Amino acid sequence: MMKEVVQISEVFSLSLSDATVILIRLGWNSFKASDRLGDDKEKFLSELGLVGSKSCSSDKEGDKYLVSTPFCSHKFSTDCWRDYLRKSLVKKEDERVLQISCLSQDCTASVGPDTIEKLTEPVKKMYGKYLVASFMESNKESIKWCPDCDNNYAIERHHDDDYHPSEDIGVVCLCGYIFCWSCQLESHRPVTCNNASLWMNELLHKSKKLAGEAKRIKHCPECYKLVRNASALIPHLTLWETSDAALKISKRDLEAIEEKIMDANCLRELDIKAIREAWMVTIQCSLVLKWSCVFGYFITDYQIAKRQYLDYLREKATANLSNHKKTIAEVTSGIISGGDIIALREKLGDITTTTDNYFRFFVKSLEDGLCDVKVDAYEDGATDYWFCDRCTFQNDSSDQECRMCVFSFDSPPHVALDNNNSSGSSHQQQDPNASNNTLARQGGNNPWELNDE
Repeated sequence: MMKEVVQISEVFSLSLSDATVILIRLGWNSFKASDRLGDDKEKFLSELGLVGSKSCSSDKEGDKYLVSTPFCSHKFSTDCWRDYLRKSLVKKEDERVLQISCLSQDCTASVGPDTIEKLTEPVKKMYGKYLVASFMESNKESIKWCPDCDNNYAIERHHDDDYHPSEDIGVVCLCGYIFCWSCQLESHRPVTCNNASLWMNELLHKSKKLAGEAKRIKHCPECYKLVRNASALIPHLTLWETSDAALKISKRDLEAIEEKIMDANCLRELDIKAIREAWMVTIQCSLVLKWSCVFGYFITDYQIAKRQYLDYLREKATANLSNHKKTIAEVTSGIISGGDIIALREKLGDITTTTDNYFRFFVKSLEDGLCDVKVDAYEDGATDYWFCDRCTFQNDSSDQECRMCVFSFDSPPHVALDNNNSSGSSHQQQDPNASNNTLARQGGNNPWELNDE
């Protein structure tokens, strides 16, 4: 913010206060400000009420301290200025305060930082917040507050030639919080913003409620849908809570390492940076594992093979992260205790790069929809169909979803029945998860594979 103010001030020989007023009026657009000042500086300054005596005056009248703007002679007490500015700086919905003028009704002199400096500290703080809010609003596409540290840090996004939209999901604040630029939730790769919001705002609460009910009630055999929803959500809730606990441990580990670094005065900046990066990777990877549990929930029921493959990948990724934490703990202790710094730092860099690349591949595999796994399909000159992993229903190769599973259990697909083939048709309509469905009980295996056995 100050960079833009100083730039306009130096180029056009203006005070910092006048440059600030100009930038606020033009939405902090330095290019637009340069154009207007370059075309006709005096005319533009006059339009903004930035011409006049150029001497901000103040004096005492009795017990009151009177202040005026640098561009007029209208003096008012600090109490009057405070009340006036409090009303003027309150931002109404869908309204931006672009310019503040003198308290006198017919005066167009602008009120800037040089006038504010003559007022009380509460007014200065109020105006400072107004300046920051104005700058943030004008640059809301490229600058945002960290959603976890009460507006203590703002993050500016810079695009380079290697920019990819997925990078928006993993913005790291100086406070250590990792969040998604688009939706302001914590970083949720490999889950989309919509699914992450659905999980946080609805499904997480619902799963906790179902988990509580499951401890107190028995399942009614006539309410299958409720049982199915509970059984789908509760395991993912358990994984979520376990992964969240692991994430908190990783954050505490980083805090403990930070304390050790502060106590070890012999470390160089290069060593400190390598240690922090290695431990920060553990937090980022723990976040990925946590949200991969949610990713698994959104895999449809008839893609059991993909769920099994996800479980396999999560198990391998968890083991990789565990090995990473063990190694960096040993290396960090060696660096702090004064071991072979160069060799240990190289080892730390190698294990950090290896783990980071592993989890990048893990996330990419999930975001690509686990494309290495395909629903069982048989396509050759004679056959053109695939079997659903969930209910074993035979679908045409052109079907993107299982025609049986997409129907609600409350309203099964309409099939024309007659007296001659009613038994065969009714067999095709039966509940794919019913207990008398042998293939469903066996996990939806391919019937051709069963026959081969």
